[in-house]
Amino acid sequence: MNISPEKIIAHFQPILSADSKAVYSYEILGRYIDDDGEVQSLGPFFNDASTSNEEALIVDRLVRRYAFRKYAEEKRSEYLFINIRLAWLTQYTDRPELMVTLRLAEEYGIALEKLVIEITEEEFNASDAYIRAVIHYKSVGCRIALDDYGKKASNIERLVELKPDIIKINRDYIQSSEKSYHYREYMRSIAGFAESVGIEVLYEGIETQRQFDICLSLKGRYYQGFLISRPQPSMHDAAINNVVFSASVENVYTILQDEIVKTEALRISLNAQVERFLEENPFALGKNDYDIYLAKLCQKLSNVRLVYLCDRHGNQLTSNIVPQSEDPAPCDSKLLATYKKKNWVWRGYFYEALKSAVAGQKSCISSVYNDFATKDKVRTYSYSISDDVFLFVDVEEIPVF
Repeated sequence: MNISPEKIIAHFQPILSADSKAVYSYEILGRYIDDDGEVQSLGPFFNDASTSNEEALIVDRLVRRYAFRKYAEEKRSEYLFINIRLAWLTQYTDRPELMVTLRLAEEYGIALEKLVIEITEEEFNASDAYIRAVIHYKSVGCRIALDDYGKKASNIERLVELKPDIIKINRDYIQSSEKSYHYREYMRSIAGFAESVGIEVLYEGIETQRQFDICLSLKGRYYQGFLISRPQPSMHDAAINNVVFSASVENVYTILQDEIVKTEALRISLNAQVERFLEENPFALGKNDYDIYLAKLCQKLSNVRLVYLCDRHGNQLTSNIVPQSEDPAPCDSKLLATYKKKNWVWRGYFYEALKSAVAGQKSCISSVYNDFATKDKVRTYSYSISDDVFLFVDVEEIPVF
């Protein structure tokens, strides 16, 4: 790349934190000034397969030095994201304390605790020597971020070994989430996993309000993308689109509030229908023909997919009873006997029902999930008929996103 060193510079893209609605960090992005005086991205250079690691390293060190000097001159206190290729650490695997980033931080008086070292997930399969070098960054106080998480087959062994502080959700998933619930649910599972093991989530590449709304609803602390703020030559008075951030917070809050109100109204409505039926048709443990009993109940309930009974240990006591347009015969083929005696203690909705019962509540409604067979979104309503018998009702759900 035939560019004089003085024309290689850095721009800084803000990363916002949901809790403070303020800039948490800046990511260093390589730029150069072309012959017309225009600022151009160095992304094509770094991503070009013909660019050797040695060439990329020379340019990256110029970018990093520029960025560190700018950070020090502007007396910043936010975190600073630094992209590192593991191949650049070859000469430091035995002496990681000599790594250039650490020496630059010392030169410019930047606390190591303010640096976030970002590596891509696909490099997770590198040798142990490279991983030890990354772990050294962490040992001296730097934070570790894993970029493009989920893009390649995730290496759980490396994840456990490295213990990253942050994972960045792949931008392709965020863009696809607007049209596909599969991507939304996969992102939700990543965010849930990260939360459970104490890793913070950063959504990058957000370009539309809907993408922002989806990401915020899936949980995650940090947000980055052109919609929020573009890369900028200075970190001083960075231009942030606070309007879209506030709009997403309000959108998600409204959706959550409406969902809670709707769910509670549904639970109360089903409670009334079930309790009215039980009053008119008392349940007798061990004496009822449960399938016939539930067939009568099913005809009284609205907007349901199926009903069944389980004992306290999750064992299904009845067939699956589905609604019918006419009064069913006792042995109608739609009374799905194949489910009788199956155990559902492993299902999330059974855990929620049991937790509710232990807390002294008669009923609850599960979170939304996709049915294994139909892939439709459903909720499962549960009602404690007695200490030992739970009624379960699968209710159709209209997706919000």
